[in-house]
Parts: sequence; structure tokens; C-alpha cells
Amino acid sequence: MKRLITCLAIGMVCLPAMAADLDPVTLLKKTDQARGGGLPGLTWEIRSQNSGSLVNDDDPPMRLQVKASDNASMAETLEPLRSKGARILQVDRNMWITKPGLKKPVPISPRQRLTGQAAIGDIAATNYVRDYTPTFLREELIEGERCIVLDLAANTRQATYDKVTYWISASRQLAVKAEFQSLSGKKLKSAVFEYRNRVDHGGKPIPFVSRMVIADALTDAKTTLEYSHVVVKPVAASEFDPGNLE
Repeated sequence: MKRLITCLAIGMVCLPAMAADLDPVTLLKKTDQARGGGLPGLTWEIRSQNSGSLVNDDDPPMRLQVKASDNASMAETLEPLRSKGARILQVDRNMWITKPGLKKPVPISPRQRLTGQAAIGDIAATNYVRDYTPTFLREELIEGERCIVLDLAANTRQATYDKVTYWISASRQLAVKAEFQSLSGKKLKSAVFEYRNRVDHGGKPIPFVSRMVIADALTDAKTTLEYSHVVVKPVAASEFDPGNLE
């Protein structure tokens, strides 16, 4: 009893048996599904809004439509008008962008800035189970909820971030918080997640992300991504053919 009280006092939960029973790779796969990874035939919209003292006219709100299936996704810009028609294609670990006026799609990195604090990789279907090697760190309480904390080390240069500290709800098996770091371990950004959307998968409803708030580590700059119009429907394979971007 004394040991449990001590652990709670520092915001930690001492349940080593429970942690051992939850495989990090299995946890990552579950959290990926709630962010569009590994699900067949899904579309949704993302609306971004930047805030903070440094926001200017170069960071207008954006609206994108995303289509995803298994390990591929396509994001098309609907707003602002000046960017309408731009498309970002992700197939496995490769990404391309095309815009009206470009003759050929251009290879890009998921680390490139999309808007505000959001990288291009932040709006693609998430596949952390493929891009990172997870290691159990500890158990911790986040706003009273027991979380499994994982250290994610990128196993490819095409991952959006070099390192991620990931807080996953033990009961819901959903990511609730993330810290994104450089290779040296320097904190770059953080994010929190909400799940008010639902999608049908395997004949049962599962949670799907409704909001992601990304905050810069050094300033008050934030980017809020709102997810809506989530629809389960087949997406033609041709949608993810780089040759069709031309």
C-alpha cells in the first residue's frame, strides 16, 4: 500500500505485470488505426488553424481531403484558394507533391513544413508501427488516466520525426499525447489528441481522431487539426498511383 501511494504521488503507476502484458508493437498498431493507418478504404477532411503571437498571413487556415487505404494516402488541398488542387501522395515510405502548373510530381520528405507547426507527415495516414521501433519506458497518469509511455526511435530517415515519446491510454489503447524530438533528444514539438469520431472496422465501431493540437516547444505557436466527414468507402488503387499525379 505504501509503495502504491508513493508511486501515485509522483504521477506514476506501479503495475509492472500490466505493462509486460501490453506489447508495444500491438499498441502502436491500435493507435495507428485511430489515425488512419492500416485501415482499408477511408476518407476524411482536415481543417487546420494556426495560433500564437507569430501567426501571419502566410499561414492561412487550410482544408484538405484525405483518402487512405492500407499503407497509402492522398491529401488534396481544398482551401485556401491559392493552394487549391495541390496533392500530396504517400505510398509506403515515399511521398510526392504536385500542384497545378507542375509538369511532374516532386519527391518530398514528410518532415517538410505544411502549415504552422504541422509537418506534411502529420496529415498523412499514420504508420508508426512501420516507421518506429518502440520501447517501453514507464507507466504514468495523464489527467487521471493510466497511460503506457513508449519511446519510439525512427528506423528510417523517411519518418516524420527522429524520436517520439508516446503516451497511450492503457484502457482505450489510443494515443493521448506525444513529444517529438530530434536525434539528440531535443524537444521540438508536442501534441495532444482527441477521438470523437467513429468508423466501422470489422463490423464494429472504433474511435477515430477528431482533433490534434501541435505546439512548438519554444514559442506559443500552435496548429490545431480538426478531423471531420470521416467515411468508410472503397478507394480505387489508381488514386495512389504516382503516374496519375502528372
